[in-house]
Amino acid sequence: MENRKLKLKNIILTILIVIFLISSIILGIYFLHLYQNKKNYKSLIDKVVQIEKNKGQEEEKITIDFETLQSINSDIIGWIRWNHNKVNYPIVHTKNNDYYLTHSFDKKYNQAGAIFMDYRNTSLDNQNVVLFGHSMLDGSMFASVADVFEEGFFDTKNNDIIEVIDTNNTVYHYQIFSYYRIEKEEYYITPTFESEQEYMTFLSTLKQRSYKDFGVELSIDDTILTLSTCYGIGNTSQRMVIHAKRI
Repeated sequence: MENRKLKLKNIILTILIVIFLISSIILGIYFLHLYQNKKNYKSLIDKVVQIEKNKGQEEEKITIDFETLQSINSDIIGWIRWNHNKVNYPIVHTKNNDYYLTHSFDKKYNQAGAIFMDYRNTSLDNQNVVLFGHSMLDGSMFASVADVFEEGFFDTKNNDIIEVIDTNNTVYHYQIFSYYRIEKEEYYITPTFESEQEYMTFLSTLKQRSYKDFGVELSIDDTILTLSTCYGIGNTSQRMVIHAKRI
């Protein structure tokens, strides 16, 4: 009997050790990908982003070397900057919403993925331009979307303004008018609408969902930007969402 108990304990201990080793490897790979991701984006920014600031002027001029970017990956269709450059990444676009969940801007496998536009969007001029990104533990990608839920975030100047630069280096400014948490759904990521009434109902719904009233007026002529990322750890079904109007 004692031998059987000892054997059972050894089996359980072996199983626990194997589980620990596998978990450690998985966690190690995850953090390695985070390190590689941060390193690669810093190198990319140094290479393709040029900032000019004239003396006596607050506003800075940004120029992106899209020729170099598209030589790396022709799927790159723009650049996004926001939240004091916590979000400062190229935007990619392909024929599905799966590939760039696990591939970086250079198409190399990486669990941090990339910032990508919904495959149903055809351009930055669609009624609702939807961008996705992971919420990584090191604060990269769209993790800083969580900052909008912190008290006083919008008290800082320009925290409500998101910049998107297209491949012609035209800079579009978007003013946040709604943010909230919600269960995963298809409604808020609808890119285009068949009627004016349908679109106005959509915009009204997004405003009503917001945790804050920004006092931003919306019309059928407006183009909006949607940022979507996961809320929570693991295979969560909740999303953090930001909507902003092009101004």
